[in-house]
Amino acid sequence: MPNGNRQWNAWAIDLSVMKKADLTLRLYAFLGVLVFVASIWLYVREFPYFSNTIGVGKLVGVSLMAALLLGGGILWFWKAHFKPWERHLPQVLFILLFCPLFAPLLASLLNRSAGETTYMKFEFIAETPYFSSNYGLLKGEKIRPTGYFLAVRDGDLGYRFRYKQQAYYPLTKPGETILLPVKKGLLGFQVVLLY
Repeated sequence: MPNGNRQWNAWAIDLSVMKKADLTLRLYAFLGVLVFVASIWLYVREFPYFSNTIGVGKLVGVSLMAALLLGGGILWFWKAHFKPWERHLPQVLFILLFCPLFAPLLASLLNRSAGETTYMKFEFIAETPYFSSNYGLLKGEKIRPTGYFLAVRDGDLGYRFRYKQQAYYPLTKPGETILLPVKKGLLGFQVVLLY
């Protein structure tokens, strides 16, 4: 009987350790889901800044390349941990997909985190209203603009910025010079501050 009690106690200890490990794993999974949802929410909030960033394609491209290098560096640095590769394929794919997925968000946030706001001269081309609705136009609904596109030119380069607040240049004629608030970011990309 004493051997049976000792064995029973060993099983009870093993079960408590397993329950604690299972609880820890569930807590990490819950925190991972919260971080993922928060990242998606930040991405949605960052889209207006993407559309008003001068050279956003280069910003996204450079951030994707840096993220792939970072993911590859992580895998190379801990390559002993990920052997055999077949067993760790989900973790490897997670690292290789997660880094580039959120790299443009991190690059845009980092770019806007510091910098100086100045006013730049642009040649005005047009300011056009647009209407967008998740549910379409309802019967009898009066159409009001939900935002505006501002088309401007800086030398030979043309830009189109988007904002939702109000029409900033309703009386401006094409060819006139306008001043726009532009923040040169930490990474060197300029963001037009129209909301």
